[in-house]
Amino acid sequence: MDVYFMRRRGGPVVLSSLADEDFTSISRSETFRIVVSSPLDEMELQTARSVLGQEVHRSLISSLQDRRYIPRLIFSSAVFIILYLFLSVAVPDPIPVIDEIVFSLLGSLALWIILSRSDEKSSLMRKMMEVLELSIENAEMVVSSEMQTVEEYYEALYSFTPLATAHMIATRTLPQLEGLLPSFAENLSASLLLCLEHADRGFRRTLKRIENDDDTEKTERFLIHQMTLGSLDLLDLALYISLKN
Repeated sequence: MDVYFMRRRGGPVVLSSLADEDFTSISRSETFRIVVSSPLDEMELQTARSVLGQEVHRSLISSLQDRRYIPRLIFSSAVFIILYLFLSVAVPDPIPVIDEIVFSLLGSLALWIILSRSDEKSSLMRKMMEVLELSIENAEMVVSSEMQTVEEYYEALYSFTPLATAHMIATRTLPQLEGLLPSFAENLSASLLLCLEHADRGFRRTLKRIENDDDTEKTERFLIHQMTLGSLDLLDLALYISLKN
């Protein structure tokens, strides 16, 4: 699996498609390649490994919990029913039904949380993390001229004001990002999209608005507003659009 280490002002960013993987696909002996514009120093390498380890951990937890969603739902529902019946019969109260529902919901929710946390601490989880952490330590570093092209393009975007960048995005006049193989651009854009969605849950709605709204001035104002709220990075958005085009 390719992982992209991109240097930029404010600190590097590590991009990967791990968040989109399922448990079965990464449970095998996964190998990682860290794609860079030039060799990493020791601090950068530690940063890449740390971020990659965190993403692997999140991906494993998410995939494992997705697989065990139905059993958790069945057990939690069973607890709700048992508690509801027990409280209805054994505990008389002046307001029927309401108390039973509230306490039954709390009981089923508590079991749901306990089962979810037990997945995170399971022996299977520990074993898989040990295997994948070893893969991360042995990750191959690949120097790519295409990664350098991307970093140079990103650096060039700093020469534009936020308003100018928003205008170029809205009017579809961003500078061309050339010199990339289609497969490289596709993989990097997919990894960047996952990163942007993690930072901003409404990112896909923003993309649809850019694509469908013909009122460029309105779109510009919307982009600037989202940026001032801190939920949108205009340069990351500009890079993503350029990679897709």
